[in-house]
Amino acid sequence: MIQSWCPHIAGDIMALDLAGEVVGVVAYRGEGSTCYITAVVVRPDKRGLGLGSEGVRLLEEYCASRGIVTFYAQVPLDGGLAFYFWLRLGYRPLGVVEGSMLMGRQERRE
Repeated sequence: MIQSWCPHIAGDIMALDLAGEVVGVVAYRGEGSTCYITAVVVRPDKRGLGLGSEGVRLLEEYCASRGIVTFYAQVPLDGGLAFYFWLRLGYRPLGVVEGSMLMGRQERRE
């Protein structure tokens, strides 16, 4: 159903749960050893609590346990605070793609 409503974010979705209540989602798709994070959405009344950041970190851990080592997110050029959200999570700008800034991060292998 999500695919038909939002074809640009088709893939898998991880729900963000707070005290048994879904308060947001992280949408992504994996391709080989790469994960493309297509959306991070948190309910407006729950923003600013670190839930989006925690959701991305949990997704990265989940993907890393399955051999995914590279992560990408696209940020609208007029995204304002979204750019800094990704910087705080260790993502770095890689260049402009289709009107968005491509941000990326490589998982550290131990």
